Amino acid sequence: MNKELIFFIVLMAFFGLLKSQSIFSFYGPTEISYQRDIYGEGMGGTGLGDLYRQNTSLLNPALSTTIDRVHFSTALSMGNIYFRDSEGRTFRDDQVYLPYFNIIFPIKQHRIGVHYQNISSGRLDTEKRTEISLNDEVFGVLEIQRQDFSLFKAGIFYANQNDLVNFGIGINYLFGHNVRYSQQIFDDHDFVSGRFESEHTFKNPSFDIGLAKMSENISTGLSLSMPVELQGDKYFKTNTLNEFDGNATYEYPARVAMGVTWKLQEKIYFSTDIDMEFWGYSDNIENSINTIRAGIGMSWTGNNESRNVMAHIPLRAGFSTRNMPYQINGNQIQEMTYHAGFSIPLKNYESYLDFAVKYFSRGDENKHNFSEDGFLISIGTSGFDFFRRRTDRKSPREIPVPDRRF
Repeated sequence: MNKELIFFIVLMAFFGLLKSQSIFSFYGPTEISYQRDIYGEGMGGTGLGDLYRQNTSLLNPALSTTIDRVHFSTALSMGNIYFRDSEGRTFRDDQVYLPYFNIIFPIKQHRIGVHYQNISSGRLDTEKRTEISLNDEVFGVLEIQRQDFSLFKAGIFYANQNDLVNFGIGINYLFGHNVRYSQQIFDDHDFVSGRFESEHTFKNPSFDIGLAKMSENISTGLSLSMPVELQGDKYFKTNTLNEFDGNATYEYPARVAMGVTWKLQEKIYFSTDIDMEFWGYSDNIENSINTIRAGIGMSWTGNNESRNVMAHIPLRAGFSTRNMPYQINGNQIQEMTYHAGFSIPLKNYESYLDFAVKYFSRGDENKHNFSEDGFLISIGTSGFDFFRRRTDRKSPREIPVPDRRF
């Protein structure tokens, strides 16, 4: 078993433990994945229409037609996030999560594959120490609040490469949970510390459709994710109870995304993407609104023929902005993100390690009670084919005998 396959199995074992953080998690989904690969994340979160490179941004399954051999890719994102509230207090937390992994199998003009995406996640733990008065006595108490939301997508996809237009379809299974937990721990052990937990689980299938078309100097893409009502169960738990509390539903909205990439010069490309999600039609969130995300980016693909090794490294940069799917105090929350990235080619440029860094900020303490900003580093593998048989350089080989007539 080779190293790439071992790496894949380890990530599969631990992906459910990885979460991203946000102070706004109590209001609704904040960390939403737009399902671009790490190459695109370093380029302003673009790439939905980019057919000029190996592209595994599988929100548009038609992009898998850029893969010409068995292809495995995955990524890991980690960083720090800083929170501030309207009282001037500051907090810091760490975040780490697995954005995606996928395997693509090319068969002539067809592509089939399996994939996993972390669509949205948010976990926030808060603690506050306070005092209560009872019968002229003061008791110390620690109050704990926790919000834990996760939504994942796993599925299979098919794409067809043809001269008219590349198209793809994804058949997915969405699943996740939403947990709200609160606890009061009294300093005086004579008091019983209360614990309350409400857990909603949900699941259901969904579908993605994608198109992509490339000409000499421009490449375009379009994808549509169908809305779906996820269904599951509710559970209510206390110190003494753990009971079924009815059926749970979660309305995941439709998403429309478009992307265009221009080939400006032989090794210079410019991309722009727009994503629209219709959260305003969902009843999951109070004060929900539709969201629009826009990103732009440029890339230089590197010069593999240069004697300067540094010139072989592809470079990227970009900018994106979006609004959150909810309002606080009647005010919309805007997010600004700055992106940069580079790649390290491996194995004679068939495989890459992709790196992306981004700095983001969102919210205003005066308008939204909180604000946060953070720095995130993402590392992705692309092109590793652990199904391909490696050359056996230890087996017996015939040594050619020179022809003595010459």
